[in-house]
Amino acid sequence: MPEPEHSWQVYNLTPYRVLGASLHEALRELGVSEDEKLIEYIVAESPRPELGDYGLPIARFAKKHGLDLQVLVEKTTEKLKRYPHIAGVKRVGGYLNIVIDAAEASRAIFTAVIRDGENYGHVKTDTPLRIVVEHTSANPVHPLHIGHARNAALGDTLARLLRERGHRVQTRFYVDDMGRQVAVLVYGAKLLGEPRIPEGTKPDHWLGLLYALTHTLADIEELKKELGELKRGDNLDKYHEKLRELDELVAAASRLREKAPELFDKLAEAIRGRDPEKEIQEIMRSYEFGEDEEIVKLTRTIVEKCLKGFKQTLQRLGIGFDQWDWESDLVWSSLVRKIIERAKTTPYAITYKGALALNLQPLLKDPVIRQALGVPEGYEVPPLILQRSDGTTLYTTRDIAYSIKKFSDFNADKVYNVIAAEQRLPQLQVRLALIALGYRKEGLNMHHYAYEMVNLPGRKMSGRRGEYVALDELIEQAITRARQEVEKRSPHLPPEEKKKIAEAVGIAAIRYTLVSVSAPKPMTFDIEEALNFEQNSAPYILYTHARAANILAKARERGLQINIDNIDYTAANENPLRRKLVLQLLNYPYIFAKAADELKPELIVNYLNKLADTFNKWYTSGDSAINELDPGKRNYKLALVQAVKTVTANALRILGIKPLERM
Repeated sequence: MPEPEHSWQVYNLTPYRVLGASLHEALRELGVSEDEKLIEYIVAESPRPELGDYGLPIARFAKKHGLDLQVLVEKTTEKLKRYPHIAGVKRVGGYLNIVIDAAEASRAIFTAVIRDGENYGHVKTDTPLRIVVEHTSANPVHPLHIGHARNAALGDTLARLLRERGHRVQTRFYVDDMGRQVAVLVYGAKLLGEPRIPEGTKPDHWLGLLYALTHTLADIEELKKELGELKRGDNLDKYHEKLRELDELVAAASRLREKAPELFDKLAEAIRGRDPEKEIQEIMRSYEFGEDEEIVKLTRTIVEKCLKGFKQTLQRLGIGFDQWDWESDLVWSSLVRKIIERAKTTPYAITYKGALALNLQPLLKDPVIRQALGVPEGYEVPPLILQRSDGTTLYTTRDIAYSIKKFSDFNADKVYNVIAAEQRLPQLQVRLALIALGYRKEGLNMHHYAYEMVNLPGRKMSGRRGEYVALDELIEQAITRARQEVEKRSPHLPPEEKKKIAEAVGIAAIRYTLVSVSAPKPMTFDIEEALNFEQNSAPYILYTHARAANILAKARERGLQINIDNIDYTAANENPLRRKLVLQLLNYPYIFAKAADELKPELIVNYLNKLADTFNKWYTSGDSAINELDPGKRNYKLALVQAVKTVTANALRILGIKPLERM
């Protein structure tokens, strides 16, 4: 689809672009260079309306480059005067402030909104790339929980942002079927004789219970053996410490037994007196080398069932993947073996703790590598072990092979891995290992999109002990709460429509909240706040969109259509809330581009919250569009409502949320 020129035109009219381009040109004419993006970044709304609408600290650039401030102001002002929507330019102290002509800005916005429609504001990049976004990639041993939900919401929203920006994007899910957690689950299933999942039970939920039972009972057996050894020694402090641990494990086991007494007792009997750790390690080894056909078949079957549950949950959130990559396929295809062989020939190969490893520290002497990977000077990176003494590989080794595959399969320019912040060191090691193995381009263009964990008030989570709130459960809670609000606000709607709206609102509330906080910041998910219909939430934004849709529907019922050729644009400056809406609408293309380029979906959320606040204040102020008697002004107000509706809908779709016409 060709890029709508109208969105580009509005993008270039935003205060950030206008001030940035004008100062950039003025500086260039005075013989100095400055990054235009840097200038745009420090443009800000004026603290007081009488000073102007937007300001730029121009004095800092004059001082930095040794220029006469007044000369720089005059040159920049001259550039600004070519824009018809700039009504005034004035210097206030060290700032250069501009006043927007809302009438001229409205003309550009309405034209673009009407002609571009669903494409409005989504300006395409000048440099489209091929980008892989790997996200979610949860271990297939229990249902997705709130932590996975943040990963999935961020990853899917990033992919949507980048696609709308004009990049070619592929999404991938990494199926970690070779880790210890899967081996624990397979061990439990094997001990029970490959049990069937009860009819009507979601597979990932049942497998999550089996995993927690197996892990807890296996840990108890291991701890009992350890206590026996300690009892024969003289370290009483260590003995009592382990005894306390056993008490905690037994308490966790008791809680788990309440969920499935028969299954618990059968598994407890099967595991008693065995050597769980040794047997789990053997499952891992035989699966990696493909030596035991029964283990391979059982592991694949269990993981596929868990993934089936994942897909059902993600589908409800509107999230899908272009590619599902199995870790075992990487190993069995010899990609991992080739990495091991290649590593042995590099100057970075060492023996560390009796195992093959890479010494990555020398790579950080290269300032280009250090800067690209964001590593501070003096930072020590421990050696990366690639292979255990028994011949099995570590997950980071397999990550190296997978990283190469992501680049080569899609011919990618960049790869973004949406992975928890606690994995910073392994992700850094993988990137450095790629460079050490001769994959410099890949190492420098793979990025760790780190996010902090999300918590639920008053809840502590542990998959090993079955203590978590499944995402499915959270979705149902959100839908139930949304249904209560819909019943209260729209009791006249048919039951089926209430159900449909509640489902859309509940799921939107989860997605919106999870991307509302910057990824590097930890967050607490509060379901009451997520479903607040009054402010800063998905229901609030959806309600705003529905309100705009309702105004336009009522206008059509009265035979009132927007006549683009008969709009009185002077109406823009007659009301401060109308004017404020215009300024906010003017900025949408810039906010979108910034959010996509900087991978910050929270900018879209913040923008929507502000736009909705202004629109709802205008709506409740009594400045009616439908009851306006003057045709030119009525057309203006209806066009303003249409612009708010279009921008709100377009921004919601970026966040993976379907706009609602009524609630």
